[in-house]
Amino acid sequence: MTRYWAIRTDQARRPFFWRELKAGRLRQGWGYRPELDLENLARLRKRGVKLPKYQQDTWRGNRRLLQTEPDSMQTGDIVVLLHLPEYGTWSIARVTGDYRFEISDEPNNVDATPDYGHIRPVELLTGDRPIRPADDGASDDLRRSMRPIMRMWSLDAHGHELGSLVRPVPRHPK
Repeated sequence: MTRYWAIRTDQARRPFFWRELKAGRLRQGWGYRPELDLENLARLRKRGVKLPKYQQDTWRGNRRLLQTEPDSMQTGDIVVLLHLPEYGTWSIARVTGDYRFEISDEPNNVDATPDYGHIRPVELLTGDRPIRPADDGASDDLRRSMRPIMRMWSLDAHGHELGSLVRPVPRHPK
């Protein structure tokens, strides 16, 4: 069953996230050290290791990116990325593969440390023309559902409507 997710990213690094999304990579923050790899954290948790706070925070905020976790993002799920490529727009992507970890060269907005190591491969469904919610006919209920301040949340109740907002991306002949 296809699930639907909303994700907020670091708005101070919007051009970086947009380039990554167009290259087929959905990146998320709190991935600034190798020991924050979610697969590593899952192994530690399974062994009963008590995680330090920075690892607990990373796990709590990102664990749904790891496909082996209950109630997590799976290949084929649809993701709405808020304020990409610009504020007030949504880009929609389909998850095409499993989680992997690779710290980018992009510094975060907190301490300029290279970050954003949590990655899910995606296919951008909205192409270079993002959804403009009011102009493109998103219901008030769907627009209200984009207000939570969490990093990632379910939009399953709006799946049918989200599907109708995505326009076919033109394919260029070879």
